[in-house]
Amino acid sequence: LVIGNNQYKHFSDLRTAVNDARAVAHILESNYGFNVTLLTNTTRSIILGSIKNLRHQVSSDDNLLVYYAGHGLVHPETGEGFWLPIDADPEDETNWLLTDRVRSQIKVMLAKHVLVVADSCFSGEFTRSATRGFTIEPNAPNYVPALQRLSSKRSRTVLTSGGLEPVLDSIGNSKHSVFAKAFLSILESNDRVLDGARLFHQ
Repeated sequence: LVIGNNQYKHFSDLRTAVNDARAVAHILESNYGFNVTLLTNTTRSIILGSIKNLRHQVSSDDNLLVYYAGHGLVHPETGEGFWLPIDADPEDETNWLLTDRVRSQIKVMLAKHVLVVADSCFSGEFTRSATRGFTIEPNAPNYVPALQRLSSKRSRTVLTSGGLEPVLDSIGNSKHSVFAKAFLSILESNDRVLDGARLFHQ
């Protein structure tokens, strides 16, 4: 599931989120064999509905990647993190999408491996209760057995563009955000199994 939001009704528009999402969707389909649902300039109900539908579609044999590019926000009073769909209103939280809501939906999915990639301000809030994983060195003698052992276990991994702070939409005339440009470059140049820890390190 790939989501990119540029055109906001009540927040400032973004320049690169939709382009980032389209590029990510393309490379996931063409290079990695994913079946991609692409949502652009979309609302809270559609995003949440799509995530809920995935709960009924994925099995324990499936791997799932959820990519979000758009505005993010941490509530100044509650400290809760939100993804902001295009219908989010700064004066009314009704259409803000609580990242805990996304996390709870993903937690109960049957999918064996889930990777959430969030390119938004304050996206690090998504990981506040997470534990760190570890990296298997590709040149290590036990690389293949260790990778096979890890791939048989259920995992939930989050990769974010920043911590609890704003992040850059783009620099200069770039068609991609700083984070998306690096993310796409890694996916394009990769020619082997790419585990989440190695992706994070690169």
